[in-house]
Amino acid sequence: MRIVVSMGSSTPIYEQIKTQARSSILSGEVEPGQTLPSLRQLAADLRVSVITVTRAYNDLAAEGLVQSQHGRGFVVCEVDAHTASSALRDQVDGLLRELYAAAQHARLTPAEIHQRLEEIWNDHD
Repeated sequence: MRIVVSMGSSTPIYEQIKTQARSSILSGEVEPGQTLPSLRQLAADLRVSVITVTRAYNDLAAEGLVQSQHGRGFVVCEVDAHTASSALRDQVDGLLRELYAAAQHARLTPAEIHQRLEEIWNDHD
């Protein structure tokens, strides 16, 4: 699981961590039974407070995506495939709404957005 945070973002760091970890879990990148990086290790890697990582992990536990196990840390739970797919689609919808708002501010047309999306999509294939 790879987590990247932006200190300049208006989104709180714990939210960035939670969102990226959630995506990794729901997409199957991190499988049920696997442990998340330890609180201290992830905090050190990201150069953030252990409290920040703890909040993100506790939020994931409250969502039922992970559970805290004594001696093991936070372990990924089994997630229903339909639930995971639905959650990932909701996340894409949210990002598309953000894209729409940004495109409106930049005065980009749908055709320009579509062209840029295709270019980016092809660059990552």
